[in-house]
Amino acid sequence: MLSRTFLSGTLLALGLAAAVPVRAAAEVPALDSLLVAPALDLGLLERAVLERNPSLGAMRAAWRGAEAAADQAGGLEDPTLEVLTAPQSWSSSSVDPAFMATLSQPLPLFGQRGLKGRAARAGARAVGEDYRTAGLDVLREARRAYYEYFLAARGRAVNAELKDLLGQVRRTAVGRYAAGTAGLEDALQADVEIAMLDHEDVALQRESRAAATRINALLERAPGSPLPGPPAELELPPAPAGSDSLRSAALASRPELKSWEAQRDSRAAELSLARRQRLPEFALTARYDRFMTEREWRPQVGLSLDLPIQLGRRGAAERAARAGVEQMEYRRKAAETEVAAEVETSLESVQETEHEIHIMEERVVPATERALRAVRASYENSRAAFSAVLNAERDLARARFDLYRAQAGYMQGLADLDRAVGATPAGGETP
Repeated sequence: MLSRTFLSGTLLALGLAAAVPVRAAAEVPALDSLLVAPALDLGLLERAVLERNPSLGAMRAAWRGAEAAADQAGGLEDPTLEVLTAPQSWSSSSVDPAFMATLSQPLPLFGQRGLKGRAARAGARAVGEDYRTAGLDVLREARRAYYEYFLAARGRAVNAELKDLLGQVRRTAVGRYAAGTAGLEDALQADVEIAMLDHEDVALQRESRAAATRINALLERAPGSPLPGPPAELELPPAPAGSDSLRSAALASRPELKSWEAQRDSRAAELSLARRQRLPEFALTARYDRFMTEREWRPQVGLSLDLPIQLGRRGAAERAARAGVEQMEYRRKAAETEVAAEVETSLESVQETEHEIHIMEERVVPATERALRAVRASYENSRAAFSAVLNAERDLARARFDLYRAQAGYMQGLADLDRAVGATPAGGETP
């Protein structure tokens, strides 16, 4: 029979072995999951960008440094130890060795330390809001590049479909030429059109590479690093209806506004500190003076204070701090106006694009599809010219690509609206 110790140890080892994959799976970097996905996933892309972007990493470090500096700002200053001696007294046979040791500790008694800490903490809060601002900018850039990547791929798919249709029509034209019912020019026009589509495909490939390069740059990868392809279709959420709630949300959540508020609070604390500088600051002193011959006089305790009599300098410091408060308040108000305008403009763009998509999906694309079917049937029955077929196919390709362009523009508009409101884009994490 197995001993109880051996059985417990075996169960513990099995438990640890089972826990390791779970913990490892939870710690898998977003980039690894992104690269093995069948299609480029927006949520994973945003997570990976936030994890790997070096500019955000630098701002995170600056934020930590500002918070550490704020922890130092409100603390007491280190005491000062001063030691004096008479060197010749140590070698003299007629006098005792003489020395003096003084320990001094500043004691600000009127709230100066608290105000310094408050100003530094508000400054650190502003650095944190600047970091969040940069994170939202990076996320918006990632989303826009993602939808450009999607659009280039959809354009190539439309081109491939149109080339297939032209190939079918060309075979019809060659058959009619062989039967003597049409000239060779129809097949030649089809060849020219296919060559033009090949040229457009090259341009679309270039756009796809440019979008992939931007994505790789955001991921801190080499420009030509491979990426999964974009999804075949986009899920389009409905556009927000009203602007009042969005403006209110933007004014409450935009990190730029919070940054200006934090900087204003920091300047306000500096103003209060400048006013407190008119009050004296004390320092406690303890001294042992071996120069004194009387033993009772050697231990000494004292209290010193500075004399704030330079009123002009202190008044100038107060005026400068007050101007700093006013500057931050004006900047915050200007930023509020800009935020409201940005929300309104972004919302109007999204709503207009949504209306455009509805028209194209419900009317334009179906109409061009019906027109192409009718013209092809007429051409095959020798009742329409080949140029009519080419024009109908061009119209269909343009309509489908315009629809994809509108869809990508709509999602990019939502990314801009999210940025205007200060919301984290779908699938992304808070910076």
